[in-house]
Amino acid sequence: MAKRSRKETARMEWLFSLTRMLMMAMVTSWFMSATADSLEARECSECHSNATCLEDGVVTTCSCLEGFTGNGLQCTDLDECATPGGHNCSANSSCVNTLGSYTCVCLDGFQLTPGLGCTDVDECKDPGLHQCHALATCVNLEGNYSCACSAGYLGDGHHCECTTESCGPELTCVNQGGAFECVDPCQTYSTLDQFWRSSEYGTGYSCDSNLNGWFRFVGHGGVRLAETCVPTLRCNTAAPMWLNGTHPSSDEGIVSRTACAHWSGNCCLWDAPVQVKACTGGYYVYHLSPAPECHLAYCTDPTSVEGTCEECGIDEDCKSDNGRWHCQCKQDNITDVTQLERRLQCGVTEIKVSLSKCQLRSLGFQKVFMYLRDSQCSGFNERGIQDWVSIVTPTREGPCGTVMTRNETHATYSNTLYLSDEIIIRDVNIKINFACSYPLDMKVSLQTSLQPVVSSLNISVGGTGMFTVRMALFQNPAYTQPFQGSSVTLSTDSFLYVGTILDGGDLSRFALVMTNCYATPSSNATDPIKYFMIQDRCPHTRDSTIQVVENGLSPQARFSVQMFRFAGNHDLVYLHCEVYLCDTLSEKCTPTCSGTRVRSGGSIDQSRVLNLGPITRQSVQAAVSGAASYNLGVWRVCTLQSDLHDAPEGKDGGL
Repeated sequence: MAKRSRKETARMEWLFSLTRMLMMAMVTSWFMSATADSLEARECSECHSNATCLEDGVVTTCSCLEGFTGNGLQCTDLDECATPGGHNCSANSSCVNTLGSYTCVCLDGFQLTPGLGCTDVDECKDPGLHQCHALATCVNLEGNYSCACSAGYLGDGHHCECTTESCGPELTCVNQGGAFECVDPCQTYSTLDQFWRSSEYGTGYSCDSNLNGWFRFVGHGGVRLAETCVPTLRCNTAAPMWLNGTHPSSDEGIVSRTACAHWSGNCCLWDAPVQVKACTGGYYVYHLSPAPECHLAYCTDPTSVEGTCEECGIDEDCKSDNGRWHCQCKQDNITDVTQLERRLQCGVTEIKVSLSKCQLRSLGFQKVFMYLRDSQCSGFNERGIQDWVSIVTPTREGPCGTVMTRNETHATYSNTLYLSDEIIIRDVNIKINFACSYPLDMKVSLQTSLQPVVSSLNISVGGTGMFTVRMALFQNPAYTQPFQGSSVTLSTDSFLYVGTILDGGDLSRFALVMTNCYATPSSNATDPIKYFMIQDRCPHTRDSTIQVVENGLSPQARFSVQMFRFAGNHDLVYLHCEVYLCDTLSEKCTPTCSGTRVRSGGSIDQSRVLNLGPITRQSVQAAVSGAASYNLGVWRVCTLQSDLHDAPEGKDGGL
């Protein structure tokens, strides 16, 4: 081999060095590129799950998928929503990043419309998309809506209430379940079915001071208000109230009128606003205001029970007179007053006698004048299944001339009914005797006693009327023999029977509860010296002589206790009972008591306390009046501390 020259050798070394440098540059460039987007791997299994693998026979390259960033061996999600220019979501939408991508979501109040992007949703077109009240107007806004109550209504648009001006002539604004709404009073009213409202009914002491709202008159006394001045002492009240004006026709809607009260020669001494509407079906409804004074009551026209043959009684036929159908008495061939059909109703508070009006006409009574021993109590027409002429007397001695007799088991009330077909009587005066007997109970016994030892208290319950509670002292466990006079004298071996009774109002709804019953040595119900027989509705557990017969079960409550006297220089005993009217529809009225029950010792409402006394010892009674007293013996001694409500059990001791 020829020997190379030195110059050629140097040239060869330079070429080798240049080639080496070029290869190093290429490798460096490839490595830098792989670090950003891809990386050479020995095999595809080394690539990330979110990368692709490229094999060209020489090298294996890993590259991250679109939407990811990394070197191919490690790839992480690219947040396009956080990258400027990384997404193309339109206005009224928001970008939501997803794994490897993103999605555009319309904002609330917008919806996706193909080709238009996110457009406004009109919530007002779909009741399910807005919460505006039915009496409000919905106004659509860009991406939202607003609510505004209609003209004449009050509220924030989500809740609207009517006013008296917003309902129009046919409707009225009333409270319906806590919200004021426009309703038809012909469909929303309370009924007044009281025969004594008839202008033919006699005097009484009814007062409509609690009457307020829409009402419809129904029943035998008449179905519409009287339109003419009613004489005083009618309609079971002192000053009758009548409609000063005519009733409207059905096309007039709701009209305003005035109700006048007749008294002291003035047919309109008092007045009250009234609204009237004629309803489809031939009846009227009235918005009645409370009577301005007592005793005032609204009176009905007894001739207004009319209209169609559907109202004919069983003793009447339907007849046509000049095209108008009306009821006419059937032919009845009775010839004697003893054949008259009569009806006697012995009620708790009143006795009612009724005679067939058609039969009276058959006997020649074209007009019927009916009255009792006291002629102030007169008859009235009563229409129902049958046409009656009726008269009423209270179930007690005195009114209407009623007389009471009593034996050991019953009390009997009797009176005489007089009949005439003329105001004046010359020949025959027809009279019918009647009587009602009642088994003696606590209420009847009090009514039939001349001067019972009794205390009374008036309690008003909102929306239901005025009630009277009475407390009396009885001599026997049957509670049929009340003590009479101004005081009671007992020995300590005698038992005292205490009864309370509720009267007036809706007795079926309320139960009478004795909450606290206690004795004091003085007439002062707040005397700090107290001996509780009933406390927090339950009997004194340490006095075995106390027996609660009933409490919270009915309109009456009863208990008994063996008599005692207070320790110290106390000769008299006074009884006090706090009572409560419990609504059986919404409350638990029966007390739950046990021997270990802890009593609250709460304050006593003196406005609901009945007071009786004194109960006197024999020596004191003899010194005061010298009168004989009931079998006096030794009094039980009750020692109390003035600052204690629950006293220690009494012990026997001498006088």
